Amino acid sequence: MTLLTFLVDWLRRLSLQFSNSLPRVATYTRELPVSLVRMYENAIDGEHLPWLHKDSFASLTILDKGAWGWRAKGHLQPPSFMTWMELELRLDADNNRWITTTLRGLGKGTQIVTHAVPLGENNIKVVVDFYVPKLPKFLHGLYARQFIDTYSRLYDEDLWMMATRQQELDRMGQGKPKDTAREVSLGTLHSVRRALPLRFELQDRPYRVVDLGGELIAHSTTCPHMLGPLQDANVEQGQVLCPWHGYRFDIRTRECTSGQQCKLAPAPEISVIGKSKEVVAKLP
Repeated sequence: MTLLTFLVDWLRRLSLQFSNSLPRVATYTRELPVSLVRMYENAIDGEHLPWLHKDSFASLTILDKGAWGWRAKGHLQPPSFMTWMELELRLDADNNRWITTTLRGLGKGTQIVTHAVPLGENNIKVVVDFYVPKLPKFLHGLYARQFIDTYSRLYDEDLWMMATRQQELDRMGQGKPKDTAREVSLGTLHSVRRALPLRFELQDRPYRVVDLGGELIAHSTTCPHMLGPLQDANVEQGQVLCPWHGYRFDIRTRECTSGQQCKLAPAPEISVIGKSKEVVAKLP
């Protein structure tokens, strides 16, 4: 965000001439290959904004939340007094919509009304209308471009999260695993070390092997919170960070070190067998 954007918005909020108007300045529409359930789940999940959308949100503190939605305060990027704002999202499921209102700070008074229209079992259309109070007509184009560019990027990122979560839910709902083996060979020690970090599956569940202080350790690549992907997460001081909500886990103990009440699923033990140096992953 530029200083010009801040000054324009500041002048808009001070304006008296347009105080009684709430014009619609833009509409964004898009079809998404997800269910209405996933979309509602995404909408009332304010906690993911500074993690999944870190290029847009510098910080966000949830002040209140529930099945109704959430209220939060934080900063857009880059964080400064110019980008501070307080937001509220209220879900209106009876009318297939949710309304996001800027209560204070940058963009105060702005309302974003999103309708989600079901088109099929896993197919919806979102129609997003942007309303900005006291906005002169000659600024509509500037605001419209910013809103549409931002929401296009946000929905790209949200789609990744919603689709990945649905895939994990589908996998978990398949019942007993087709693969019932309790161990799997990963190759020779030399080949495994060359391939680290190495992904593998056992009993249809995904894991990853990493080197931790010279020891090979396996950990689950599924975050227990919302089934977020950990397979590409960097290991720092023996911990991995979920890219969706910032939950952090110790891969040795499986404990959540960021304070939430959850832990990684048990992972296979890694052994190096005999002179052949075969690396085997075996469930306890």
